[in-house]
Amino acid sequence: MSKPDKVALRLQETMDRRRIVGMACAFLIRGRLVWSGGLGLADKERGLPVSDKTIFRIASISKTVTAAALLQLADRGLCGLDDDAGKLVGLPLRHPAFPGQPVTLRQLMTHTSGLRDEYAGFAAASRQDPMIPLSELIVPGGQWHPAKLWGDKPPGDPSGYEYSNLGAIVMATIIERLSGERFDRYCRKHLFEPLGMRDSSFNLQDFEEPDRIAVLYEYDADAGDYVPAADAFRGCLPERTDLRDYVPGANGSLFGPQGGLRTTIADLSRWLEMLAGKGERSGVRILRKETAEQMQARQWSRVPQEGFYREGGLQLQRTHDLMPGRLMIGHPGDAYGLRSGMYFDPEAGIGLIYAMNGLDDAKEGHVFTAAETELAAAMAEIFLRKKNQR
Repeated sequence: MSKPDKVALRLQETMDRRRIVGMACAFLIRGRLVWSGGLGLADKERGLPVSDKTIFRIASISKTVTAAALLQLADRGLCGLDDDAGKLVGLPLRHPAFPGQPVTLRQLMTHTSGLRDEYAGFAAASRQDPMIPLSELIVPGGQWHPAKLWGDKPPGDPSGYEYSNLGAIVMATIIERLSGERFDRYCRKHLFEPLGMRDSSFNLQDFEEPDRIAVLYEYDADAGDYVPAADAFRGCLPERTDLRDYVPGANGSLFGPQGGLRTTIADLSRWLEMLAGKGERSGVRILRKETAEQMQARQWSRVPQEGFYREGGLQLQRTHDLMPGRLMIGHPGDAYGLRSGMYFDPEAGIGLIYAMNGLDDAKEGHVFTAAETELAAAMAEIFLRKKNQR
């Protein structure tokens, strides 16, 4: 049996055991792609299969792109990691209990800014009116300002770690203010196009083949089946949002910098190769080597080490739980039934990428779901055993 057949067989076993609707995955060795493929269905209703060209709304892996965009602007001298984010975004971004302590870009990237995840209503309203200013959420008295916007620890306190999607929205707004470009366009021009990521965008309307977009499914226990939760377009994209009056830097939430990237496993492989290459892939440098190293270095750790995030870099998770005995750096995604992950071993350049558009598989107290750890173990067994026998 050939190696691709072995991979497909092992993945199918995991799919059957964990009742996964569809899955695409890839494996890297020495920082380069060695295998990618897909199994199952991207659209159950129409019987469309998953391949490495299937487009997934990849969820929080998106944050790694948002961070890289801001770090790229830092490389250009337009900002610094320890700059006051409030000044950069043009708003009084201050914890009311600690008004003398600025919130920095580093804190936004490490989820230690103190900002809580109180943003959903504002983000939904912004899709209807993209020009609602971010001040309506951030500034006390604003229409969308929540009572519990801030935690109880000062900015930068590791014990105040709280995973915050809102931090990515603030970062995207800063990216627009510093660059003068719309967030989605900046990422396409300065990140995706240089890396040859032609099937990646934060703007749904950039995709010309909606049949390639995977439907995301959540498991309905009452019905005993999967139901569409997102991206059930049936070959027809929704009406375009009118952006003729869009002003970059007013509200960076429209394009989902926290989780709205749509991409393929093939494109994500290029992104992970860039990270494994310390900011460079095939002669194209996205970030300075020193910046990429800082992005991946431990910036924060939890003591005692409990919870999903035990330590992290700049919008990157550092974990030993996916492949025991190996430090893996990357980011997970979890939204609308999708489960995704993108990780690499910085020492050996071993990498794993996966996207599953529906599974009935809780973590049950573990850092990763059983499907994720089984997938990682299968890929390691197939590819690393042969490598180690050479």
